[in-house]
This record gives sequence, C-alpha cells and structure tokens, in this order.
Amino acid sequence: MVRQLLPLATLILSALAAPVAAQEEDAEHRADRLRTIELNRGAQARVDARDRSNARVRETNRAAQERYERQREEWRRRVEACENGDYRACAR
Repeated sequence: MVRQLLPLATLILSALAAPVAAQEEDAEHRADRLRTIELNRGAQARVDARDRSNARVRETNRAAQERYERQREEWRRRVEACENGDYRACAR
C-alpha cells in the first residue's frame, strides 16, 4: 500500500512546490542575480581581450617561424651550391 501512495505523494509535493518556484524574487535576490550577470559580463570581456592578445602573439610567432624557415632553406641552397662548386654562394 505504501508503494502505491509514493507516486501520489510525489505528485502532490511537486504540485505544491510549483507556486513557490513561481513566486517573484525579492529585491535582494534580484540584486544578487543582476550583480552576478554583470560580473560574468566583465569576466567574459577580460577573456575576450586575452584571447585577442594571444591571437596577435600567435600570429607574430607564426610569421617569425615562416621567416626563419625561408632563411634556413636559402642557407641550405647556398651550402649545396657552394659544395657543388659555385663559390659565389660560399662568400655569403
């Protein structure tokens, strides 16, 4: 019998809880909620600024890496040319 009443009791409790959840928030709770929203916006702005800064650093590093690889390839071509008898390539 108790097991049969359990679903009924759950239904009654959930029906009673619905009006409590629907009550309007008090001024203190509203102020806390709005303050939390504002803090989250500020934190998101700082994260966005950090991400933009990091993107600039990554782009600078990528460009420097590409420049280094081009210079290294040019150096290898000069070394190979020098080893193959083009002594003008050795002078650099």
